[in-house]
Amino acid sequence: MLSHALGFNILGEPDRRLRIGLMWGVATAAAETITYAALCVLLVRLFTGTAAASDVTAAALVFGGLTILLIWLRARAYKETFAVSYASVAAARLRLADHLSRLPAYLLTKDRNEVIAELLTVRFQLYQDVAIHVWGLAVANAALPVFLWGLLVVLDWRLAVVAAILVPVAFLAIPWSHRLLTRASKRLAKTRNMAIGGVVDQIDGLREFRQFDLEGRRFDKARDAIDAFKDGQMKLELAAAPALLLFAFILLMGLGAVAVGGVVLLLDGTIAAASLIVFLIVAQRFFRGIGDLGVNMAELRFARDVLEEIRALSKEPALPEPETGVVPRDNAIAFEEVCADYGDGLVIKHVSGHVPAGSMLALVGMSGSGKSTLAGLVARLQDVSGGALRIGGADVRDMTIEMLSSHVSMVLQHVVLFEGTIADNIRLGRPDAADDDVVKAARAAQAHDFISALPKGYATTIAANGDILSGGERQRIAIARALLKDAPILILDEATSSIDLPGEERIQTALSKLTRGRTVIVIAHRLWTVKGVDQIWVLDDGCVVQRGTHAELLAEEGRYKALWDAQVAARAWRIVENRVPVSDQLRVKPAVKGGFWPSKDGF
Repeated sequence: MLSHALGFNILGEPDRRLRIGLMWGVATAAAETITYAALCVLLVRLFTGTAAASDVTAAALVFGGLTILLIWLRARAYKETFAVSYASVAAARLRLADHLSRLPAYLLTKDRNEVIAELLTVRFQLYQDVAIHVWGLAVANAALPVFLWGLLVVLDWRLAVVAAILVPVAFLAIPWSHRLLTRASKRLAKTRNMAIGGVVDQIDGLREFRQFDLEGRRFDKARDAIDAFKDGQMKLELAAAPALLLFAFILLMGLGAVAVGGVVLLLDGTIAAASLIVFLIVAQRFFRGIGDLGVNMAELRFARDVLEEIRALSKEPALPEPETGVVPRDNAIAFEEVCADYGDGLVIKHVSGHVPAGSMLALVGMSGSGKSTLAGLVARLQDVSGGALRIGGADVRDMTIEMLSSHVSMVLQHVVLFEGTIADNIRLGRPDAADDDVVKAARAAQAHDFISALPKGYATTIAANGDILSGGERQRIAIARALLKDAPILILDEATSSIDLPGEERIQTALSKLTRGRTVIVIAHRLWTVKGVDQIWVLDDGCVVQRGTHAELLAEEGRYKALWDAQVAARAWRIVENRVPVSDQLRVKPAVKGGFWPSKDGF
């Protein structure tokens, strides 16, 4: 089915209104054929001298009525066809975006996100333009030649057969055009990705390039990649030209064969001159309709590669969700022989343990040891590949996405803000929150003062990722967001690692309020920040190699003590002799009671 070939059914059934547009397109082709039939009758009478004055008046009325009808049908066909096809493609894009939100998080790496972003914007736009254009015009261009050929059969079946003979031959050039486009598209894919990567590198590395690449070598490399992409795009546009020229030439030969055949029949006396002239007029429109259809079919190939990538993305297995989820009885978290992988080996290996409701667990270890992956399993950023993870006795896989989201909040090291107002960003997890609740959450997160100082306060619009805000301000908005959501389980992933000391003190105060009464999993590299938690798990290569309190872990030889000693040594490091030790410079204030920050003795 053409609607399937055009991708209108991505992740869903095609809109039934597409059939209505199809019907209007066919009706338009039928009306144009009737117009040509009426023209044939009039021309035959005129050429044979049998037309009366009343015939001319009648013809004028008929052609006027048919013209109005044809204009109305064509407008209705275009309105229905293009409106529904635009709506179908827009719905397909939204369904695909929703599908992406349900994919395991490890599939969406930075490099892949760049490719997906380009696919869903620039390349999806190309697919959209071609798909809608083909659906809007190919239907009529396919129906019209069929109807016109029927009229040709009525006029003279012998010449109609001649007209039809070369049409299948001409369409053999269309697969050739597809092969040419396929080869050109494959050659373009590599240069396109290099161009995208070059542009992203220039944006992400702007500060570094200004300092270290004064000769502009990286810029020249990006520019060369863009130039190569431009040349490849031009070659792609022209790749199908030989096949389309051959297609048009064969159709022209078909029209020529009809003319030659008509002359032979005219000389033989088996067809009248008037009938031949009328036949040639209709035949010319018949071949033009075939030519338009061939171009539409060739254009479809431009979208096929993009559509295949879209379909492949839509077939990535999403996290399954039950129709009716299980409700957890409390906020305790249980790991039962939990394993997880990224498709190429386990990154979490048979982890078991219990986090009582209202307690605080710290995950520590070297980078790459599996801390973020293990914590992310609680929020079901991906599914376990073995064992089970339960919240309040309920397997997270048996909870609905909405239920799990209402129970778990995350405050991450890299805060993601979206384009909109400050208030909208805070409301992300609770869109119906009242203004007073937003302000209350911001006050608790130590964010109200700097928000109030903005030009429009909470109504200030920020760009994606909040470029006008500092790192600490973005972090406090994320904390306000979590406070407003009020989920009973909280995951903190290096929430203060990149914040300056004054900002960190304010965030510590906010986090102390946020963690109170909740089940908390905190991921930390700086061990002094988790001295007061209920239990610490030390991870190494996806396994929990030690567990206990800070004091218990320091009392035994192991990885935790080695990490602690290394950090103690690092904090005593001096830039120049006789300067104040870094450990004294970085000594922090006492924490709010109930938090997980260091006691008065500092590190």
